[in-house]
Amino acid sequence: MVDIDNTIADYTNGLRDYIRECGHGEDECPCPEPTAYDFTLTGGWPFSGDAKSFRWWHTRAVADGLYSREEPYEGAAEALNQLHDAGWNVIMATSRADDRRGESQRWLHRNGFQFDGYYNGDKTLLTPDVLIDDRPVTLEAMAAKGVTVLHPDHAYCTAAPGRMFRRWAAVPLILGGVR
Repeated sequence: MVDIDNTIADYTNGLRDYIRECGHGEDECPCPEPTAYDFTLTGGWPFSGDAKSFRWWHTRAVADGLYSREEPYEGAAEALNQLHDAGWNVIMATSRADDRRGESQRWLHRNGFQFDGYYNGDKTLLTPDVLIDDRPVTLEAMAAKGVTVLHPDHAYCTAAPGRMFRRWAAVPLILGGVR
């Protein structure tokens, strides 16, 4: 089971680019890499320290096509397609409650991801063999259930349980012995 935002799709840069397009320059809002999963805990964003303001920015960006404009992380599609071709059952999973128009699935197809299923909801209700995600609380809950967890090396999830990877090309190698 594989998460989308900030796992295979670069949500951070997508949101940063949107904020720039709205006229907030780098001097005014440097929009640094988040140090916590909760972006409001990182200074330098127009919504720092304000959850209501973050929801406003996120909702506005999604309405303007953020999910369609995110860039895939380098090598993510290739790595997951390699696993799929090797017989892994790849389920894309997201908590995007605001994707009512199906942008996520179109984005996955447009960016060449092969997958066997799609899940939108609370991932902790499922028990996959492997979870690749960036949300620390989800990684912790799934690891506690005995799920093998992997996560990218974002600053906010480096202390999370499971195996961290820096490049997607490493994921099939890491999972080579997990079957």
